[in-house]
Amino acid sequence: MDKIRVAIIGCGGISRAHINGHMAEPRSEIVYCVDIDEAKAKEKAEAIGCGWHTDMAAILDEVDAVDICTPVALHAEQTIMAAEAGKHVLCEKIMARTIDEAQTMIDATEKAGVVFMVAFVLRYRPEFQKLNEMCHSGELGLIHQAFCSTTMFMDPTKVASWRRTVEEFPMGALMSHGCHYVDQLQWDVGPITETLAIGNRFTLGDVIPGGDDSECMVNRHENGAVSAYVESWATPHRMQGIRLEIFGKEASARLIYNNDGSRQLWKSDENGMNVVWEYDPNKEDHMDVFGGAKDMHGQIEHFVECVLDGKTPLTHGREGIKPMQVIAAATDGGEQGVLMNVQEYLAKRNG
Repeated sequence: MDKIRVAIIGCGGISRAHINGHMAEPRSEIVYCVDIDEAKAKEKAEAIGCGWHTDMAAILDEVDAVDICTPVALHAEQTIMAAEAGKHVLCEKIMARTIDEAQTMIDATEKAGVVFMVAFVLRYRPEFQKLNEMCHSGELGLIHQAFCSTTMFMDPTKVASWRRTVEEFPMGALMSHGCHYVDQLQWDVGPITETLAIGNRFTLGDVIPGGDDSECMVNRHENGAVSAYVESWATPHRMQGIRLEIFGKEASARLIYNNDGSRQLWKSDENGMNVVWEYDPNKEDHMDVFGGAKDMHGQIEHFVECVLDGKTPLTHGREGIKPMQVIAAATDGGEQGVLMNVQEYLAKRNG
């Protein structure tokens, strides 16, 4: 097999980036767009020139893999269905509503022997890969501290219906969106061993009842380094989108996403503070042929390679569950007012 046949499952907002990534990958062919909303499925299918359907089960025999872009409450059911049919799975984050649900996905895909990859897309972007290389090459020296901040605004009047019930969406900003950055902190600095998170729900508390919309998290890592993460869905006047800083004994690094769409990776050392990587949205070579940044291409390329070559994804479900475990421990720590030991928390909840 030199090309995989893919079905896009769920044709909402995030599916566009996934579709662009597949269309830019010559070894991937989208053969179906699937959504329970017929209009959405047809719209995406017509833009691609592929088939469409409203029933995922009906098309599994005609594909090699599924790319799941549905709301989180459907992830486990759809992943397990695909795995039992022998299909490879790329699933959007957050991978499941609960740790137990996430584990059922891992178990089902491992039993079926299929590729299972969680869409932690940041790991496949060049700027985050460069930062990770700086952390692990020794270029920064001994890392002792890290800080991350992400801010965005979710209009309370435009919140999707599936986020409005605890049953479908039992979480807030930290678990749903912050999982990306907890994953990054662990990838760059090392496993988080102790953690605590506190937050509030001043803006979305009546709309998204499952968790807080603004949170602060503090962590101790396995090597003794400490980190902090500040996350919000409720900041209408943000100063930047992402700010990730890693501080080492030899040098420090800062990755920033600015409000104008530009991005820079800075390094500070004995030679001063200098840009070592930059993205300019006004330069055509930084954009894909569909008018969007090439943010999804590396992720789709990796998934296809894993399917074709039998590799284990960098963000297998076994990696995808780790930020969920840490965030659950942090939330419990905040509720108890203690710095929570992650392994002790997991041992206790597993009985």
